[in-house]
Amino acid sequence: MRPRPPAPARGARKPAAALAVRVAAAMFAAAAVLVAGPEAPTRAAEGGPLLSPFLSPTGREIERAFDEWRFQAARARLAELAARDPQAAEVTYLEGYARFLEGDYAGASASLGKTAAAAPDDVNVKELRTLARAAEEAVKDHKEARSTHFVVRYPAEDAVLVPYALETLESAYAALAGDLGFAAALPVRVEFYRSPTDLAAVSSLSAAEVERTGTIALCKWARLMVTTPRALSYGYPWLDSINHELVHYAVSELTHDRAPVWLQEGLAKFLEKRWREPAGGRLAPAMEHLLAKALRNGKLIGFDAMHPSMAKLPSAEDASLAFAEVATAVATLHAQGGMAALRTAIAAVADGADARRAVAQAAGGGWAEFERAWKGYMVSLKLRTYPGFDLPTVHIRKGGAIASRRKPSEDEVATTGLRASPSLRHLRLGNILLKRNRPRAAVIEYEKGAHEATLSRGRGGARSGGGGANGPDAAAAQWLFPVKLGRTYLALGQPDQALRAVEHARTTYPDLPWPNLIAGEAWLAKGEPRAAVDAVRASLATNPFDPAVHCTLAEAYARLPDTDRPSSPVIARERQFCKELSD
Repeated sequence: MRPRPPAPARGARKPAAALAVRVAAAMFAAAAVLVAGPEAPTRAAEGGPLLSPFLSPTGREIERAFDEWRFQAARARLAELAARDPQAAEVTYLEGYARFLEGDYAGASASLGKTAAAAPDDVNVKELRTLARAAEEAVKDHKEARSTHFVVRYPAEDAVLVPYALETLESAYAALAGDLGFAAALPVRVEFYRSPTDLAAVSSLSAAEVERTGTIALCKWARLMVTTPRALSYGYPWLDSINHELVHYAVSELTHDRAPVWLQEGLAKFLEKRWREPAGGRLAPAMEHLLAKALRNGKLIGFDAMHPSMAKLPSAEDASLAFAEVATAVATLHAQGGMAALRTAIAAVADGADARRAVAQAAGGGWAEFERAWKGYMVSLKLRTYPGFDLPTVHIRKGGAIASRRKPSEDEVATTGLRASPSLRHLRLGNILLKRNRPRAAVIEYEKGAHEATLSRGRGGARSGGGGANGPDAAAAQWLFPVKLGRTYLALGQPDQALRAVEHARTTYPDLPWPNLIAGEAWLAKGEPRAAVDAVRASLATNPFDPAVHCTLAEAYARLPDTDRPSSPVIARERQFCKELSD
């Protein structure tokens, strides 16, 4: 299936701060290599994959065009080839490949079945047919929604994702059109899966790689492949992630999938928030922390070590550091030449230029000069470390929790992340007191728990990943008690105290949903609906399954001045989700 070495992996990673920046493509995809052939096939190039012997030179050119995301040209040439012999093995194979890329998995499987009858031992055919069948199975009961440029497939229980996904994607598409000149040749398909296991089944990553790196989204085979935030105990910044994957899609099409992983990921990270703010921006705390440490000790990850995929790096910490590096490299190019420099580098890569040379020339010099500028840029950011900071471990929910359709909850983390911690007792007691309408007593227990967690850290309890002699997830301890205190102060009618309780958690772990939700509820209680909307929408962008998010947002929208208030259908939508998710 691939007549040239595989494209670099790319995909979506989880939030740097709250989710330990576990890599996916975004946020991350590794391109699969379908190899072999029944006989002694020839190689396209030294070290390249084996070719299917039934492909003619024209067939290989068409396959290469599909590989390089030149879909319209490939389809046109395939139509010419099919007109001569529609039942030829190469025609049914290439038709199956085309249908697979277009999202017609049943049609792809049927076409490839015809090829398999003619070439039963061809590994390329077998593997592509396996991928088509897996994709068909993954979306067999999915619903579909469309917008101008996108097709979203989603499980019925995840319908709440759809309006926000389409709004975000269309906003991101408009930004990418202006920034990079991107115009998709095909409707961009987005598929939401129920679990990371499903994501592994339809991609070339193993379940172990998905688990180790926390891979949650990929851009592969002309589609965005995304795990629902319902599958993670914290949720994750899914709106930024799908935009991150869309950048990968754009860069793959603009460069004919020739950009190496470091440039792909650098562009995706640099532009992932373009749907809501200017490109770049401050690094997330976790990435800033790791990059500051690496600069201090001289242990940066080389660009070549990122190949073939960020998702294959040894750990979440390595992945987070790698993303910080490549994001600042692209930021350096942007600082020197703006979006025009990015477009120039992308065009040069599409024409076959080496990526390092393309970036350096777009910046106006050689690679050594660019590297010096990049390191100077990183120093100029005045990056800081966060004393006592731990990357939270990723918490993929158990199958039963996902199937139950319960919203992700911080209490799912408590019994696992703090299972061996003395502070767990105070957490449980505080929860009981709060349920019994004794909020002031609950505050005392939560404060004791927070103090105990601090002492445990001082004794060297846990490091990132939840290990250590005492066993707690230190990161969870840093934000869990502030969240509980914030909720309790809201119950006491003290919104200012609630805001103070979650202020540090919002800054240090910006991708956690609950501190932002509590802040939104507190701002609303203080009569400041604009601030409430901003905070609650940040929570929605991580965990849209909490009914309180939609209830608070509906009320905040309704309290805005007429000039700022969204349309009646938008407010009605929030009220509807408030009701549906509360049932």
